Amino acid sequence: MTPSEGTVAGDTPEAPAAGPSREGAPSEAYGFYVVGVLMVAYMFSFIDRTLLSLVIDPIRKDLGLSETQISLLVGFAFAAFYTLLGLPFGRWVDTRGRRNLIAIGIALWSVATVFCGLATSFWRLFFARMAVGVGEATLSPAAYSIIPDYFTPKRLGFAMGVYSCGVTLGGGLAMLLGGLVVQWAATANPVLPVVGQVAAWKVPFLVVGLPGLIVALVVFTTVREPPRRLEKGGAASVAPKISEVVGYLWRNKRVYAPLFAGFSAIVIAGYAFNVWGPAYFMRVHGYTPAGVGVIYGIGFALFGTLGVLSGGAISDRFAAKGALDAPIRVSMWSAVIQAPLFVGAYLAPAPLAAAALFIVALFFGSIYGGLQAAAIQALTPNRMRGQVAALYLTIANMIGLGLAPTWTAWMTEHVFGGPKMVGVSLAVTTVVSLSVGVLLLALAMKPARRQMEQLL
Repeated sequence: MTPSEGTVAGDTPEAPAAGPSREGAPSEAYGFYVVGVLMVAYMFSFIDRTLLSLVIDPIRKDLGLSETQISLLVGFAFAAFYTLLGLPFGRWVDTRGRRNLIAIGIALWSVATVFCGLATSFWRLFFARMAVGVGEATLSPAAYSIIPDYFTPKRLGFAMGVYSCGVTLGGGLAMLLGGLVVQWAATANPVLPVVGQVAAWKVPFLVVGLPGLIVALVVFTTVREPPRRLEKGGAASVAPKISEVVGYLWRNKRVYAPLFAGFSAIVIAGYAFNVWGPAYFMRVHGYTPAGVGVIYGIGFALFGTLGVLSGGAISDRFAAKGALDAPIRVSMWSAVIQAPLFVGAYLAPAPLAAAALFIVALFFGSIYGGLQAAAIQALTPNRMRGQVAALYLTIANMIGLGLAPTWTAWMTEHVFGGPKMVGVSLAVTTVVSLSVGVLLLALAMKPARRQMEQLL
């Protein structure tokens, strides 16, 4: 591998090596620092990604949009480029430096989030959401590739769990802080320099977009490229051609097909409550944006974070005892437990009961957060990880973001009778997607164990 193939400007050349004590390898403590920084980046990405869900009804009223148009803004506009560019970014991750790609992506989605707050029409907001998707498409393929180079397989589940806490912390903070900002802006009628007076729903986008640029700077100045690990047997890890990656996936389709499809089905349930959960609590139970923020703050940021970390710790414990399929097994059982809790929350007649069930459900609904990445990385040779991770994220987000918001909105409008019935639509989405996910993950476990044994 020549320097031009393996590095980009500002990245250190990557030298393959094996094991945590390999020469030039960073310490585990620094590894957790990097995971922490990437978690903060992931947190900001999820804040920017999900903030729109909190202000669905104000945007719909201000811009005169339908439920379906809103679902396109929340889902398709973001998912189109997020999924389209995932594969080329995955190829970049496997052939070039990862740090700079992450920093550039963070800067792009942060600026795009500010433009969401400046949008005055459906199409301007649509294209701003597309740009957010382009920026965010860089992060997870690079993180999925770089984190395993800092940790041994027995510590990988917890490390990936820490990274995945960005989802729960970001989702919780987006709703908690966003709700407070929206409620304040609704009464304060703020006037901003250059922009002038802005609608209350726009203010959170302006508030959360700009700090992301600081995160980009921290990544660029403090995160170092770790040396890539050697493959089994000490062979040098060289980025394969796309045709080789496709051939590897095809030869192992009995594990990758049900695994990708199973996790993607579970993602549908997650995106359904991310997108329409706030609207459900406000429409059906009369919660204010600030009240929804408290529910999500407690449920997502606290219980969800505990769920992600618990999932990683439980999986690592089983893996240490020889259960190589632990990430898949733990994810499957978390889906079984969360399903009745979410359905109960969506159909509960009392506001307090709905909130309590939802908060508990978020603990179990977050357990698989880091385990999907750990499972895929454990099945994949080192220099294929970026491309395979990008392919998985492309499929999962195309299905989750592309299908869940619009499918749920369509059922609400055309099957169950209007906006007030969004809870019934969410319950149906949850039952169908989680049932399919559990069945597919069960099919993946046996071939996954065999493949993991071959890579150890």
